[in-house]
Amino acid sequence: MSVIFGILPFIIPEYLLSTMILFFVWAVVAQSWNLVWGIAGLWSMGQMAIFAMAGYCTGWLIIHFNLSPFISVFFGIIISVFASLIIALPSIRLQGVYVILMTISFHEIFRILLTNDTTGFTGGIFGLPMYEGFVSDSLGFSEKIFVQYYIGLAMFVFATLIIWLVLNSRLGLAFKAIGLEPIYASSRGISVYGTQIKAFLIGGGLAGIAGAYWAQYFGTMQPAVLSYDTMVLVFAMMVVGGWGTFSGPIIGALIMVFISEFLHATHQYRLMILGILIISTSVLLPGGLAPLINKFFNKYFKINIFV
Repeated sequence: MSVIFGILPFIIPEYLLSTMILFFVWAVVAQSWNLVWGIAGLWSMGQMAIFAMAGYCTGWLIIHFNLSPFISVFFGIIISVFASLIIALPSIRLQGVYVILMTISFHEIFRILLTNDTTGFTGGIFGLPMYEGFVSDSLGFSEKIFVQYYIGLAMFVFATLIIWLVLNSRLGLAFKAIGLEPIYASSRGISVYGTQIKAFLIGGGLAGIAGAYWAQYFGTMQPAVLSYDTMVLVFAMMVVGGWGTFSGPIIGALIMVFISEFLHATHQYRLMILGILIISTSVLLPGGLAPLINKFFNKYFKINIFV
């Protein structure tokens, strides 16, 4: 897959490269959210707030301290991990819908603070002023999008590798255990609270990487990333692709990013169409597309690569 993505800039138009960059970002966010919710079973709705925090931190450091974009990314990731810990500590004491209520409140509080800021600290509803990100503005559009694409690809490959290594480790087994049967997992010696916190921290760190890259790619950060449109879009990626699976969020992100770009022309119906898609997938393919695709490859090629 990495090889295919690596040669795409040489065979597809430039405007599709921008769409692929969006795919890299949302695939990482969807994977991070899937780790927390789909695998570890924590019904958190705070992933987009963590994503935005990393982006704002990165941009703010560049604007006010003239910090290198690459160094500022690390501070953005640290902030995202810290924010994940703040969300995790009360969340692990709750269950089910109460986790949703607590984390979506965190999301809303952060969104409202950003939108109503009049101090100039975050730029209010207009977001941070424009700044130069990873790539120098002196480059032409073609060269700039080319470099940004490969930086995004590196981020996507790194995050996907981290997820794969985690899921195929003892910690990954612990995540799956607490997601399926926390009481049984506890009886087998797994620290449920400790494992849940680790899921929040790893998922938040990966979302932070995506948020920091987003801020560098666009050269700004705005409260619009915390809209319900965006949250529903990422949630749809998990559902359509198959949450609780390794490849589901990636498959879902690839499909939903291109569908979302197509739906921009019908913005007023965008959420409705995404909602119909989520409901249809939940009813017709409750496991998402990943198990179905894997079944096909297993039947005809005797390989399991999409689980």
